[in-house]
Amino acid sequence: MSGEMKEREHIRIKLRDGVGAEMSICQVQGEPGEASKPSPILLQNMSPAGLQFLSHLRLPVSTDYMLQFSITLGEWQFGLLGHVVWRRREGNHYIYGCAFLPDESIRKSIGCALLAKLQAMSPKRLVVHELYRRMVNKKETNFSRLDVRS
Repeated sequence: MSGEMKEREHIRIKLRDGVGAEMSICQVQGEPGEASKPSPILLQNMSPAGLQFLSHLRLPVSTDYMLQFSITLGEWQFGLLGHVVWRRREGNHYIYGCAFLPDESIRKSIGCALLAKLQAMSPKRLVVHELYRRMVNKKETNFSRLDVRS
């Protein structure tokens, strides 16, 4: 694994069976330029502050470039910016951890979209839905992941 992993301040929701999305490089060394061709990725988990994804591309762990993610969660669509904070090779692919650069209103929207996704993945787990809703509405939390399995 490359890079240092820091304790997360938001809960990541494991996306059962993954969620398809697209990623492109949109900025290098702080200079905006023409974005690279979008590459398909598979989201494995996500929070209002970041995500974990699987890709065949080998990207550096660095804040010297910015990634743009196009993500659809149910009826929600997001165009998010972020950077790679860690990388791990797994077979012929790489798994990445990325941190977003959204403002607080976008984080709240991501939290609402993830709650809707959680409700769709596990419709009968009402207690889990309520716990997640409460944790998302808190400014800080000590939990690092909520793993929902049937």
